[in-house]
Amino acid sequence: MSRFVRVSMVLATGLLAGLGVVMFHYALQVLRYVLMHLLGISRLVSIAQTVSLGGSRLFLLPVVIFLGFAISKFVATKSGISHRRERGADRIIEVVNGEEVALPMAEAMGTAVAGVVALGLGVSGGPEGPIAMLVGGPIVNLLSRFGIEERQLRILVAAGVGSALATLFRAPLAGVFLAGELFVLEGFLGAVVLPGLLVAAITWFVGSTLIGNSPLIGHLSLGRLQPEAYLSAIVLGLGAGLVGLGYRWWVVVVGTRLTHLSRSRVLWWLAVAVVVSAITSALALVVPEVLSTGSGWIRLVAAFGSDMTAFPLWLLLATPLARLVLTGLSLSAEAPVGVLGPALIIGAFSGAALWRLSTLVHLSATFGGASLFALLMFAAVFGSIGRVPLSMVVIAIEATGALAAAPLVMVSVGIAVFMVRQRGMTIFGSQALPGQSPIMPT
Repeated sequence: MSRFVRVSMVLATGLLAGLGVVMFHYALQVLRYVLMHLLGISRLVSIAQTVSLGGSRLFLLPVVIFLGFAISKFVATKSGISHRRERGADRIIEVVNGEEVALPMAEAMGTAVAGVVALGLGVSGGPEGPIAMLVGGPIVNLLSRFGIEERQLRILVAAGVGSALATLFRAPLAGVFLAGELFVLEGFLGAVVLPGLLVAAITWFVGSTLIGNSPLIGHLSLGRLQPEAYLSAIVLGLGAGLVGLGYRWWVVVVGTRLTHLSRSRVLWWLAVAVVVSAITSALALVVPEVLSTGSGWIRLVAAFGSDMTAFPLWLLLATPLARLVLTGLSLSAEAPVGVLGPALIIGAFSGAALWRLSTLVHLSATFGGASLFALLMFAAVFGSIGRVPLSMVVIAIEATGALAAAPLVMVSVGIAVFMVRQRGMTIFGSQALPGQSPIMPT
């Protein structure tokens, strides 16, 4: 293959990934507008206030959420993905690590459309599942037409999906690290670095130009960090590891069993979908963040900082718990949503809740404030259960600009990953050991 063709393939991968992010963003915006219009509310989640959800037609909320499940189920059935166990990001990992690089366009687009519709109509979940298929499907099907070498195609799929997810999290450099870590356990795919840098740059340019480049969280001013903060990082790392293990158990073990139940008969699926819609609606009345991707409240950490003492303790405790429970239930009703996005919110609010509890025992401020606690668990929960530690250190820094906190983030993420690693667990069953990955040179 000529150098010109290789460069063209890298350029095409970046463009496809960037356009996938843009399509996902605007499709979700349109559906959220429809949801708010149907419910008669002005906004789903506000970073300036934490009042209960209010609207003139809130009684329609369970109906709309059930409609999201129903449309998602219909699309999944028609596109042939209803029988698949792996969907979204895990399915892309399976494609990259499989014997052959094959992903039917109907399956990819069906998963993407079903996931976007579900999220847009209020179903609780993460965005990375639909966007991974929205980007990975076109890359596999379009680039394979040009006779590209199979190993090179795997590298470009990994680089494209990693860059798209990083752009979604407003952390362009993390695209290279996600491409290298997301597809393997216990290692890093060095072969993706060079094409990953170029693909990430192109993806970020396209995405930031068309949808903006505001940071995911916003600038955090943490001030001068004292040595005692390292003790906090250790404790929060242990806590994040436990949260990650619990999240994985609920999503993979319990969620899988409930999914098998809902797939056995239509009436069982109907019962599961109705129950999940009712639970989501009830929780949303007091914790609106559980609707859709719910990333709006994650900026509360930056917006309020130490002023989070004004937040009810029950709210800080209920938000991560509700998010954890509903993500597993949404998957059990066969909505192909992501699982890593909720981990960010679960981590951030778990950290804020632990800080709030520390204030009750008058823990010295030198151990860190609310923003630091939230940031450390934000990175550690996601990094541990997804087995992407380097990526989360980079995302945490890029999303906040808190370079001074980098060593503390590294400590928390490292401890949390060690705990999950000792149990041999990951939330993605298709990840391979580096030596078993087809991307690694033979």
